[in-house]
Amino acid sequence: MIRLLVLSDSHRDAITLGQVLRLHPEANAVFFLGDGEQEFLSPAIAALYEGKIVTALAGNCDFSSQLPTEQLVPIGGKRIFALHGHTRYVKYGMQDLIEAAREHQADVVLYGHTHVPKSERIDGVFYLCPGSVRDGAYGMVDITDKGEIICITATV
Repeated sequence: MIRLLVLSDSHRDAITLGQVLRLHPEANAVFFLGDGEQEFLSPAIAALYEGKIVTALAGNCDFSSQLPTEQLVPIGGKRIFALHGHTRYVKYGMQDLIEAAREHQADVVLYGHTHVPKSERIDGVFYLCPGSVRDGAYGMVDITDKGEIICITATV
């Protein structure tokens, strides 16, 4: 099994960000979906995900960021499309995101920006918004040895 830890929108709350990372040392990969680049990339936090597969993206509040805003990541035989969400206007509906998922032939879409934890399946694609880690919310995606996908939201 492969476990993805999905974090977004820490908005300078390094304490809760660190707490969630410490709760899940079993995670094989960490996705940070933006709006908190400064604390996520800080040495103290980076030490908590050392040795893991890491995808870090820029959010709309990560000013002057050099990180990408969207990325397609193959993991465990699945195509993970990750983004903050502002580039696909997720606060106004899912249509742009669904079209992007289709274009990328994604199996899983990870997005933030709304601060609202949500997990759903649309047309065979799994969509996970972990919510805001500043509020104690985060998500996990498990890819089983049989290729099944399990998406959950959680809080600390």
